[in-house]
Amino acid sequence: MSGKELNETTKRVFEFIKENPGLNFNEISRRLGLAKGDLQYHIYKLEKMGVVKSKRSGLKRHYFPAGIFSEKEEDVLSLISSENMREIIMYLITNPGITQKELCEKIGLSPPTINYYMSKLEKLGLVEGSREGKFVRYYFVGDRELFIKMIRNYHPSLLERWADRIVDIFLDFGG
Repeated sequence: MSGKELNETTKRVFEFIKENPGLNFNEISRRLGLAKGDLQYHIYKLEKMGVVKSKRSGLKRHYFPAGIFSEKEEDVLSLISSENMREIIMYLITNPGITQKELCEKIGLSPPTINYYMSKLEKLGLVEGSREGKFVRYYFVGDRELFIKMIRNYHPSLLERWADRIVDIFLDFGG
């Protein structure tokens, strides 16, 4: 792709998608401060050139630089483009057997919202629930290494927050 083919806004959209793969259209529009019609024009141009590709996940379309990620990596990036989903997955990875109630308390989301995300993760085969009395304990059964790698590479602030939490826990034990 030569720089002569693209105006500054198109270049900006392309660079943003390269740095933030897997975000959906509305999130890209919001973060770049571009009107939806303007963004649609620039993404269409980039897709036509073959440097950006899109993938539908549920009702949303997610965007990626072309030829960089495998299908599985694109699926992971689409999933973790949601901050709530990243938080839930990290809790599931680090706290196997966590209950819906515990997730609600830790993340600050309502039970119906957690239920929605858990149902989505179960349908994708990433989470399994195990009933114990009136509680369901959830276990992440997806590729932990792939999820952590993608979070580390594209959402490092989440891992920094988790590192801070771990330090706080150790300090609490020491005090």
